[in-house]
Amino acid sequence: MKNLNSFLIIIGIYISIQAIGLYVGDDLIAFLEQNPEYGTFENPDDPKVSGQLFLYIIVMTGVLLFLIKYKLDIFIKILMGIAVISGLVITFQSFIGWEFALVPAAALLALNFKIEHIFLKNTTLIIVISGIGAYLGANLGVIPCLIFLILLSIYDIIAVFGTKHMITLADEGKGRFPFMFTIPLGKGQMEIGTGDFVIPLMFSVSLLADYGLKIALAAALGGLIGALLLFSYATGKEHHALPALPPIAVGLIIGFGVGLMVF
Repeated sequence: MKNLNSFLIIIGIYISIQAIGLYVGDDLIAFLEQNPEYGTFENPDDPKVSGQLFLYIIVMTGVLLFLIKYKLDIFIKILMGIAVISGLVITFQSFIGWEFALVPAAALLALNFKIEHIFLKNTTLIIVISGIGAYLGANLGVIPCLIFLILLSIYDIIAVFGTKHMITLADEGKGRFPFMFTIPLGKGQMEIGTGDFVIPLMFSVSLLADYGLKIALAAALGGLIGALLLFSYATGKEHHALPALPPIAVGLIIGFGVGLMVF
């Protein structure tokens, strides 16, 4: 099968993020139940929360485009560094506690600055995204999370086919942004944005809190199928940018619905 290796790598990354992220998410859910004052939102089930998050995404995208336009790479690295270290700490704390999490997180970040290797970079991103996705999902109710998922999917279509600024971010970000998974593809390679992995995890962790593990896994499986269908289609379209989130979102929602009927 053509590109089987690439398929397996994408599946491995997706499953690894879901497995680690659901474990971290379960830990964060339990923590927030006992310490609700540490929650990001006063009412995580308020649909307005999805709007706040969506606005944050719009603002951060604008900031990145501004920094790219004026070649302010140092500020991009600072922002990305903060995001990377935050995700690493959140993930590591579930395994070794908050008091020790910063040490391996800082060490792994430093290692990435010294060594440029696809496996190291992808592994680091798996750990980062597991933490960020789990944190978002643990702080969001299912309805706000679902609304946010739909809003982002619509935005993804507009940003790729309409304004095309997502293509600009992807093109300019190659080799500059650490938030891109690198997937070997034939004699070359392709890069996939981490948002296409963090959003499915966010949704499955949100479902974990309200519906349990089986429903969360059903939705995650649906998202994986959506991602693979898109990848299968995209590999035959050379130099043709496609919005990844909509088919993943459809898969997540269908998986959620099937899970509700089966379980």
